[in-house]
Amino acid sequence: MNFETLSFSQKLSDQRIKQAEALLGSKVVRKILTYALFLLGVSRSVIASFIDTPPGSVRSLVLAINNRGLAGLEDQRNRTSCFKPPKPEKIAPTIEIEESSLKVNFNIGDLSLKIPNSNSVQKRVVLLSMTNSGLIERNEVASALGLSVDRTGKLAGKLEQDDVKGILDQRQGQRQDYRFTPEIKAQIIQQFVIEAAARHPTGGEQLARILKQRCQLDLSARSILSHLSKLGLPGIKDSLYEELTAIKKKF
Repeated sequence: MNFETLSFSQKLSDQRIKQAEALLGSKVVRKILTYALFLLGVSRSVIASFIDTPPGSVRSLVLAINNRGLAGLEDQRNRTSCFKPPKPEKIAPTIEIEESSLKVNFNIGDLSLKIPNSNSVQKRVVLLSMTNSGLIERNEVASALGLSVDRTGKLAGKLEQDDVKGILDQRQGQRQDYRFTPEIKAQIIQQFVIEAAARHPTGGEQLARILKQRCQLDLSARSILSHLSKLGLPGIKDSLYEELTAIKKKF
């Protein structure tokens, strides 16, 4: 570019600088002029003399713009920038406990997730997954699940490591019916008949103790009684003894 061919109007310059100062402020306008002259190849000392600013200020401005872009035109002590887009507001989901459900409000329009209170495992999986992802604070999840913060942290770790099976409530235990195979039920019936024929007690605890000794079966007394009741055996205990006694006498 050959700037000697350009013509400058002092009147237009004064008008335009005045308008710019009203819009951007005099300090910013001076910095723009300083940087423009620097880009046009004017030496720092001449710029400093022309703008009436210390030479060190010209150097600092050039470094600031090179490092921070347009924000270098502003005072670094300002908390906000007119040149930088504002930082996006961090949106954090919140948990709302309703009468029949738990609601996760994502605070983005009407976006929310509802989980019925009866779906306890689903609630655990969703909330623990969200705390593992940093979306919800652990103490909020703990409060929603009715657990301690420490317990919640351990369950969150188990979910990551062992999947859903790691967070199932172990206190509920497993349903015992699947353990009572036809072979095991046959052993229970057989032992019931043996004890009834000998006029021994046929309660659940008695049968459980004998089956553990004889067959190494670790069965709960309550489950044994449940299966015997389903078959109606307790009701024929006395008649069973009488029938077996009568059969013995025939032989």
